[in-house]
Amino acid sequence: MVLDHAAGACGPQTLFDIASLTKPLATAALAAMALDDGSLTLDARPRPDLTVAQLLSHASGLPAWKLLGATRDEVLRTVAAEPLESAPGTVARYSDLGFILLGAAVEAALGEPLEAAFARRIAAPLGVGTTFLPRDAAACAPTEGQLRGVVHDENARAMGGVAGHAGLFSTARDVSALAHAWVAAWHGVRSATVPKLWARATVQKLWTPSAVPGSTWCYGWDRPAARGSSAGERWPRDGVGHLGFTGCSLWIDPPRARWVVLLTNRVHPTRANEAIKQFRPAIHDAIALALDD
Repeated sequence: MVLDHAAGACGPQTLFDIASLTKPLATAALAAMALDDGSLTLDARPRPDLTVAQLLSHASGLPAWKLLGATRDEVLRTVAAEPLESAPGTVARYSDLGFILLGAAVEAALGEPLEAAFARRIAAPLGVGTTFLPRDAAACAPTEGQLRGVVHDENARAMGGVAGHAGLFSTARDVSALAHAWVAAWHGVRSATVPKLWARATVQKLWTPSAVPGSTWCYGWDRPAARGSSAGERWPRDGVGHLGFTGCSLWIDPPRARWVVLLTNRVHPTRANEAIKQFRPAIHDAIALALDD
């Protein structure tokens, strides 16, 4: 650990709604396990016109976001029938809907709900408290309005707080532990403190850029854009990472085995605060400069 710092009314044990970091750290992570055990394949079709690979790489053609319903069943029925906005595999369009569908496919493949699979297969082996449905709202950073300890995303809330695109709560230290497990797998390293969760070849496959024209996406993870990335201008372009709408991010530099976790609740008290757009690249540039000195 190079720097572990808390600012404002939070501390090392504060749980943040990490929003779309759920996508790589839970849904893609569990999908990787299903790929490893053969219960899921990249060419499997969660619905007749879409493959797992297209969902993971945000190339499904589904819309980015829309309100889908008031209950879990209604959300899943709606996304299963949602018209596509482009042909599958042709356009990179970041889609919460795609990961809602993918989450349901992962649950079917593993034979257990996302929250149970994550707790048993990832959180427990790593000894982290990252979880869906946190028990103690007072331990969580507030998000928008009066929300605290309840997922911010409306579709995830309609689904009961557990979805493929959002729902995880975590501390910065625990997100770091999850990143460590991914990097260790990418390098093919295992130890008593970092158990092997995925096959090296699987992680390397997931972190390979997709073949979609103009896309920065891998399978479940993003890469820094050539310019204007939230990772700043100094972070290696072969890095991988992801953002969360609530003000969270994780950027990893796999070859050098280093990563930056940034958890904020920038949507508190309102999502109108967009200063995070300037802060994210600035802090990553500062960190990259310091590490390279």
